Amino acid sequence: MPHAPQPGLVRITADVADGRVVARTVRSDRPRGLAAAIARHPPSAIPDLARRLFALCGTSHWLAAINALVMAGAAMQAPSPATALRMLAAERIVAHLQATFIDWGNRVRLTAPEAAALAAALTAAKGSHVNGEVLLDAVTALGMATRDRPKSASGCWVERLLIAAGNDAIAQPAFDVLTAGDDEQLLAALDDQEESFAAAPWLPGRRPETGPAARAALRGLRAASPAERLCARLAEVAEAADLIAGTQPPDPAEWLSTAGLGPRVGFCAVETPRGRLHHLVRLDPQGAVQRYLILAPTEWNFAADGPFAAALNHFRVGDDHDAARASIARLASLYDPCVGCAIEVRQLGDRPASHQRGISADAFRGAP
Repeated sequence: MPHAPQPGLVRITADVADGRVVARTVRSDRPRGLAAAIARHPPSAIPDLARRLFALCGTSHWLAAINALVMAGAAMQAPSPATALRMLAAERIVAHLQATFIDWGNRVRLTAPEAAALAAALTAAKGSHVNGEVLLDAVTALGMATRDRPKSASGCWVERLLIAAGNDAIAQPAFDVLTAGDDEQLLAALDDQEESFAAAPWLPGRRPETGPAARAALRGLRAASPAERLCARLAEVAEAADLIAGTQPPDPAEWLSTAGLGPRVGFCAVETPRGRLHHLVRLDPQGAVQRYLILAPTEWNFAADGPFAAALNHFRVGDDHDAARASIARLASLYDPCVGCAIEVRQLGDRPASHQRGISADAFRGAP
C-alpha cells in the first residue's frame, strides 16, 4: 500500500548573538507532486480529495476546487456565493481560534468561563447549521468585540494574549500585500512554470505577504509587532462571527474570486484563514483533468527572503536556547503556516566572526 503524502515542513535556522537573530535561513520543503496526483482523478472526485489532503483549510480547498472546475466547464455545481461565504467564515473562526489556543494556550491559560466560551465557539462554527447568536456570545466572552456588542471586561483572554505576545517592533518593510490585482500575473506564471512556481512563487521586485495581517494592512492597520499581528487574526474571528450572524453585510469579492481563462481553463482564488489560495485547472476536450495546480499562501509568507524571513532580522529572542526556539516558533505561528516548522537555533557566543555569518537566505531564492 502506498504511503499517504506527507505535508512537509518549513525549516528555519537562526543564528543568535547577544539575544538577537543575526542570520537566518527559511526554506519550505513542501512535497511536490500532490497537484499532479490530484489531476489523475475524475473532476467529480477532486473537491473532496482536496479537502482531505489539505485538511487544515479543507473547506477553502474544497470551494477553490469546485469553483475552478466549474469555470473550466466541468459538469458540477458550486455552492451559492452566500453559502460559500458562510462556510468560509465558519472555517476562519475555527482555524484562528484553534491556532491561537495551540500556539499560546500554555502561555496564557483560559479561565473556566473562557474555556467554555472557546468550546462553544468551536462547536457552533463546526456545526452543519452554524448558530450566529451562539458565536457572538462566545467570541464576546473571549474578548473579541463585535459590531453590535461591546468588548468584554478588562483582563479577558484576548487582552492577556496581546500582553504576552509583546510589542517588540518587527523588522519588516512596509506591507506588500498579495491581492486579487495580482491574480492575472501570478496565474500566468503558474500556468507557465507549473509546480516550480507553486513551490517558490515570486513576483518581480516583490515579496508580498498574505493572511490576516496583510488583510488588516488593506484597511490601513499595519501590524508592526507580534501583538498587532495576533490582534489582526482575532479581529477576523469577530468579523466572521458578525458575518454569520447577519450583523455585517458580506462582500463576496473579499473572500472568493473565479474566472475562466480560456477554453477549458478555470481558476478560483480563496481568502483562506492563512491567506490567498489559488487553484488552476485545465481540462482536455473529453472533460478529463489535463493539469491541476495549487498555489498555497505558506509559500508566499515563508519564501526564503519573504515576509517571515525579514521579520526574523534582529528579532529579540534572548540567550537561552529553548526560550529562543519557542520565541521563534511563536513568531512563525503569527505568519500562519499550514504545515509544521522545524526550528534550529545556533547560539554564536564567542565563535570567530568568520563562522558567524551563517547561510544567506539568498541561497534559497526562488527567482533570479
